[in-house]
Amino acid sequence: MPRNLLLALACSLAVAAAAQPTWRFHLAFEDGTGARDTLWFIYDTMVTVPYSYWPIPIDQYDSAQSNLNYGDGDFHVFLQNSMQDTSNSLAFPYTAFPMFETGDHIDAINWTPPMTITWDTSLFHAPFLPYDQGNIEIATMTGIAFSQFDQGGGGFGIFNMLITDSVTIDQLSDFLFPFPVYFDSDNTIDIGEHRSAGSLLQLWPNPARSMVHVQVPGKEAWDVVVSDLTGRRVLVAENMRDNEPWDVSSLHTGIYLISVRTHQSHIYNGTFQKIP
Repeated sequence: MPRNLLLALACSLAVAAAAQPTWRFHLAFEDGTGARDTLWFIYDTMVTVPYSYWPIPIDQYDSAQSNLNYGDGDFHVFLQNSMQDTSNSLAFPYTAFPMFETGDHIDAINWTPPMTITWDTSLFHAPFLPYDQGNIEIATMTGIAFSQFDQGGGGFGIFNMLITDSVTIDQLSDFLFPFPVYFDSDNTIDIGEHRSAGSLLQLWPNPARSMVHVQVPGKEAWDVVVSDLTGRRVLVAENMRDNEPWDVSSLHTGIYLISVRTHQSHIYNGTFQKIP
């Protein structure tokens, strides 16, 4: 074999060996009739979408999305963003690792309870993941349908995906969809001031009538999302600061889930009650 061809082959093999594999994480769904469908979450070197709260802004639109036709009357699970595009996959660049979030946009049509969801927990520890950027130490599904489980004491409706590789929703099935999935590095889930004084997330007053003050460790700015017990986002605020009052007077009476993400990608989750 010519020497230059050997050199070319050696270079190509070296590049292939150095290339970072694509991380593909599945959520497989099977309903009570045996109908199945799968969602894929992906880290890939070819994706250039920067970190952003879902839905992704139009100027940072992820090409992994595609407008799919689910009008065939069959069972389908899908991700849907604000532009009403639907997809079976969502991709982020490796620079976003270990953060991954779907927002409350995992939805399904034409399904019959109970619903079984399965995944591969070993993929949270795949050897090619960039652990120098942090570990996947939090992986959760959130919503009232998951409140029937006690998965690691994360709080109301927070299901820890790191503990097991499947879950079957056989109660509160009407409240399963839509729901969000979150992956991150900092396992700092805690619930507001009605817990101990050492709680990481402080909310007051709780219950609240019109204004809520939010406090997290440190002095960095943060963004906050409030969802109802079905997982639907009802309030979003960005660039909040410690003790800054937040108007919740528009919310209906009830219990709400709150997720605070600091600009250093720390996550604090909790609940508060809105009263008349």
